[in-house]
Amino acid sequence: MASISERESREIEAANASGTTPVVFIHGLWLLPSSWANWADFFKQAGYAPLTPDWPDDPETVEEARGTRTSSPRRR
Repeated sequence: MASISERESREIEAANASGTTPVVFIHGLWLLPSSWANWADFFKQAGYAPLTPDWPDDPETVEEARGTRTSSPRRR
């Protein structure tokens, strides 16, 4: 069973504390949650609580996805 990342946990806490309507952005293959950054900002400014969850075992950054940064997997 996958766990929730610290980033996801912060987003959930902020959404719950905001009292605004949550909007969940799900990314597809070869994309990362950061792919939604501009849309998430747009919806946040419009009064929503954006959430951009990770797929289990996906890298956190584009650099990690490209293999240009060596690090251990985020969760196992």
